[in-house]
This record gives sequence, structure tokens and C-alpha cells, in this order.
Amino acid sequence: MSSVNNNIEISGKYKFLWHSQSDSYTNYKVFMAKLGMGDDLAYLNQCLTHLQVEYAMQDTIVLKFGKDWDTVQCTEVVKPGQMVEEVSFRSGGGIYSCVWYRCGNMLVKQARPSDKRDTAYTITREFTERKMVTCFSTDKNTLKAEVVHTRM
Repeated sequence: MSSVNNNIEISGKYKFLWHSQSDSYTNYKVFMAKLGMGDDLAYLNQCLTHLQVEYAMQDTIVLKFGKDWDTVQCTEVVKPGQMVEEVSFRSGGGIYSCVWYRCGNMLVKQARPSDKRDTAYTITREFTERKMVTCFSTDKNTLKAEVVHTRM
């Protein structure tokens, strides 16, 4: 099943291409470190270049990331409007209260930490006819990184 919103189909295959990245991509590793991700996990995230997006029943969006199309290494299930708790990446960190919102062809995640040593962050995924642009921000939007996945 596919989702069409504002004449944009969200479902499909996307791929990270180096030549499509903006200058702010250089902040991606800094963003991940700010959230407490270790070097190995940050590197793994940067290697997940293939993405398949599936629109499931009851307004659920499933994002499957991998190093190729046949190997899924990370699955993210997005249920807009549903509050969820996620564990901090920081060793000994607390819990984040998270919620995804959907507005047309855009998904927005807001994450608020329970532990003041953790950092609040926002993720925005905007779908267009040719790509999905993900913007990561933290530190009251002073640290931003953009990652572009091109529709295949």
C-alpha cells in the first residue's frame, strides 16, 4: 500500500548519495555525538545508505535502513500522534519522551529527555517527488544537520 499526500507518494526506495548532500551533512556526526552515540554506532548510522519506506495500515510509516536493499539493519516504526519512550544513547542516560507528527508530506519528531544531562532534539523528514530530506536539530536549533536520500 502506498500513501499519497499533497500528490507526493511517500512509499518507495531511497538511497544516500554523497554528491546530493548539503554542507550541513558535516554536522551529522556531531549531532549523533551530542546525543551520546559512540563512534561505532555513529559510523553504522552513516553506513545505512539504503532506505525503504512503507506506508502501513492505520497511518503507520515504516522506515527500513540497510547497507543494501536486501539487508535491513535498522527499522523505525512511525505512528504519528502516539507518544513513545526511547532510551538515551548516552551510557547511563535517561528516557526520552518522543512523538511524531505528520503534516502533509512531512514527518516531525520531537524528543524531550527526562534526564537534564541529555539533549532535546527534533527530526524532520520531508518527502518530495525526488527525495527525502531529513533535518536533525538540537541545542535550540543551533546545531543542524541535513541528510538527503534520493528516490530510486
